Amino acid sequence: MTQQYLFSEREKEVVELLLQGKSNKQIALALGVSQSTVEYHLKNVYKKLQVNSRTEAVLQLGKSIGDNAPSKLGKPTVEMDGEPADNNGKPISTRRIPMKNLLYMIGGLLAIILTAVPIITNIPVKNTGFMPTAQTTNIPLQLTPTIFLSPTPATSSKEHVLEQINQLATKYDQAVQAEKQNGKVEFSKDPNTGEDIFLFKEESYFRIGELFSQFLLEKTQLEQFYIQLYRDETLPTPFPTQSSSEQDKAYYEYMMGQSDMFCSLESWEQDTYADKVMAYDPNIGKYRAIFMGDVIARCEIYGRMLEEFRVSPLLAKVNKDMDMAMIRQVTGKSDLRPSFQSIQGIANAPSRSAALYVDESGTNYYVDIETSRLAQIEPHFPTHPNIPADKTKNIDELRAIAEKFALENSPRLADLKSTLLYEENGKGDIYFFRWDYRNKDWSGTDWAMMPPFLQVGVLANGDVVIYINTLDLFK
Repeated sequence: MTQQYLFSEREKEVVELLLQGKSNKQIALALGVSQSTVEYHLKNVYKKLQVNSRTEAVLQLGKSIGDNAPSKLGKPTVEMDGEPADNNGKPISTRRIPMKNLLYMIGGLLAIILTAVPIITNIPVKNTGFMPTAQTTNIPLQLTPTIFLSPTPATSSKEHVLEQINQLATKYDQAVQAEKQNGKVEFSKDPNTGEDIFLFKEESYFRIGELFSQFLLEKTQLEQFYIQLYRDETLPTPFPTQSSSEQDKAYYEYMMGQSDMFCSLESWEQDTYADKVMAYDPNIGKYRAIFMGDVIARCEIYGRMLEEFRVSPLLAKVNKDMDMAMIRQVTGKSDLRPSFQSIQGIANAPSRSAALYVDESGTNYYVDIETSRLAQIEPHFPTHPNIPADKTKNIDELRAIAEKFALENSPRLADLKSTLLYEENGKGDIYFFRWDYRNKDWSGTDWAMMPPFLQVGVLANGDVVIYINTLDLFK
């Protein structure tokens, strides 16, 4: 957690959403800011972390959180720093470059600790209706006059959820006050406002930090019930499709701008009817408003509608049968039955979208919509893979397997190979082989923050389990 203190409050919010795997557009919507503002903050985050790409930032942040995460919420699947330096006696190349992309696979587990924070720090406000009438003054499009039907009065079920959240907050506050009396605390004042601040130290900090994370996690889980109840009452209608793709894009940008009304902290603070509790935040040493209820539900539903509107033209381009056949061919598993899940952004590729497929083991496959190429394989490991000694291959064999797989699936690699930076590394029974294009000047392009690369992760037995290819996605 210590690295978070390097960031401004807004940068912390961006980082927390980044760790959830959200795209720049999704972060912009959640924070109620423009996409260019998100990119500006990300640039500062990369600079402070001394990294050059989104993936490296996720790995660095994941490692920091994983090293300090409260035990109650679980540890990362792979203890990156706890493994012996000699790799348990297994062979590994001397060309060691830090490549901890296995943490990327378990980012979801790490993000659990922070999953509620962005929802809380970037949440909406309470009104009786959901959406105002859309104005057509500056956008000559077919705007819907009313996006939501009038909601029915709040039910006791919704009120019960809010009461449970209040009980969680009360229980957490009792623990804070007890620790304040008996634990290690440093008292001071905010130099700007004169407000009293008390920061917990050493084991007191980790104890309260764990309880705060647990409070946010349980609050988020309760809010999922609230959001569904609110959705059932309001019966939201989808954004109307426009008459052309250009108008669709303009309409989407317009509605993104309107999200400030529902998904900005400023608007929530101005709403005197917004449901909230005050909770102590151990990272800033004082109490802050934790919003809940209708304000969160409105923002969440609005975001879902925007995403559904955004991906509708992309869905029309997806050929599921062809994608699934291609996945089977690439993996060499003719009996694989991946199922389509959704449209997702490709974390390492700016402004690219993929069709996400998941197989029976939980492995994710991202197929770039524009090129119909497999851009990523992201496996689901319940535990760190442990390969029996008699099944392991030496590093030369593993390197050959990775290179063969990469060349077979990348049209560009053969031509660019001599100009790319090559790196390899391993942890436990998984080895990474990477061809990186960061040695080229990408300034002024969409790839300035995350240069293209191709990476193959191979288990010690020779099974290819990880694949990330953005090398074939830039123009």
